[in-house]
Amino acid sequence: MLNQEILKAQLGSLQASMKFEQIQGFCLHAERWFRDEIGPELFAYLKTLNAATVDNRELLRLTHSCLAWYAYTLAFPHQKFRVGDLGMMKNSAQNTVAVTKWEYVDTRDANLSMLDLSLEYFWRELEIQKPEAWTASAAFKLRNKYFLRSAAELGQLLPIAGRNYRFFQKLITHIEDVENEQIRPALTPAVFADLKSKWQNPQATLSFDEEMLISLIRKALAYLAVYQAWPYLPLDINEDGISEKRSKSGINEGVAPDGNLRERMQQQLNLDGEKKLANVRSYLDETATPILFASYYQKYLTPGTEYEPDDFTDKPHVIL
Repeated sequence: MLNQEILKAQLGSLQASMKFEQIQGFCLHAERWFRDEIGPELFAYLKTLNAATVDNRELLRLTHSCLAWYAYTLAFPHQKFRVGDLGMMKNSAQNTVAVTKWEYVDTRDANLSMLDLSLEYFWRELEIQKPEAWTASAAFKLRNKYFLRSAAELGQLLPIAGRNYRFFQKLITHIEDVENEQIRPALTPAVFADLKSKWQNPQATLSFDEEMLISLIRKALAYLAVYQAWPYLPLDINEDGISEKRSKSGINEGVAPDGNLRERMQQQLNLDGEKKLANVRSYLDETATPILFASYYQKYLTPGTEYEPDDFTDKPHVIL
């Protein structure tokens, strides 16, 4: 899907003399990555689009943007050197100056930010157009498997998380755990299954009360998922053992916060998440009826099912 003309249109910093063959292998890797991300059905559909058609032009442009920035990110570290019969060499043409370390690191991070932005806009445009090749695909069901679907949605609900695609990918397992271990029991399995079924069906119509409930669920889910992932975020585990990541660019130095600050932030995430989960229960208490959210109503709100704590007043013994 990428050629020299498209690549240079998306990446304005490429020199006109740069040959497409130098980066073509990375473009093929980018296409494979994108196909895995969006599913083969949608990928095949995108390959048929024509930029001359107004309705398709923006979606196709964003597709090219995602592919170009991912390919460039892969190729970027390899463009510093050339390998020949004499081994590895670094070119230094006349009237050029090698970039400093901080410039290289800053540019690499900027490339990743452009990839995040391109992906965010691509998914947003896709949600607007909703082509049948997408809504009928297995990849659509996978993307809508959870109540949080993207880094952009996470960033809207929890601004401290930003809109980082790579961070969101690491968070998916924790999102699944929170849904199964906290959200599902709070709603009752039947209410949870019914909401999730409608959430995953592009043809389903949600009532106002269901939309409100899902909105409250998503807010709680964002905080609780990051809280659960918190202890693992700065750590990498490989054959060399456990290491902690720290970022250092040369312009702004990022250092890990001290233990007390990390602990306070983790506690605050948990506190806010539990408050938002309590809001979910409160909304169900206010709106559930024998017809609406019936399973929750039958379990918690029918007469005689109210929870009452044990009362040991005036008892001759204490149960510990």
